[in-house]
Amino acid sequence: MFFDTVSVKHFESGSAAAAFVADAVSQACKDAVAKRGVFHWVLAGGGTPELSYRLLGDADLDWAAVHIWFGDERALPQGHADRNETMARKALLDVVPIPAANIHSIIFETTTDNAAAAYTEEVKAVDAFDLVLLGMGEDGHTASLFPNNPALSNNALAVPVHNSPKPPAERVSLSFKALNNHRQAMILATGASKADILQAINKGEDLPVCHINDALWVFDQAAWPN
Repeated sequence: MFFDTVSVKHFESGSAAAAFVADAVSQACKDAVAKRGVFHWVLAGGGTPELSYRLLGDADLDWAAVHIWFGDERALPQGHADRNETMARKALLDVVPIPAANIHSIIFETTTDNAAAAYTEEVKAVDAFDLVLLGMGEDGHTASLFPNNPALSNNALAVPVHNSPKPPAERVSLSFKALNNHRQAMILATGASKADILQAINKGEDLPVCHINDALWVFDQAAWPN
């Protein structure tokens, strides 16, 4: 059995799960700023994380001490509606007083490989991420680390992803090496579409999302009926 009571938080609904995550982010931020003066937070894409971000819009946090990183990004121009950053900006980043320099975008100016190399250089400046927030796809991928994709074995901090099974085919993702350099990690898996893959993971199927170390899994009833 992969999951246990220590590694799982279970909620009746996706909105309740999102509220829990928002509270956890807020507390992690306060703790990190009190201890180290900075909060390095890796954001996930997806609908339930988006709800968490919206709930944080009124949070009383020291936004000047918050640094935003992205677990992955699609090879699209800045401001494109399908970028994870665009969603995060609309839901949270554009409504809180976070300095522009604290938002670490993945920028595609030339090739995907060059975008990954540039992000690797930025990530090198981080001792450890205070909180890594991730989602999970129906195939067990997380960030843009897809099953059987060569990016899985790339040890750079940020890796180019070619031939993604989900469009667009070109992406950049933080690697397992970067994502596992965390003080805290949470994987948010909600909705009925995640139920089958979670059962497969629990029975021992080895998928990319299983390689995030010491993560707290956050489920709703639809994803993990009890």
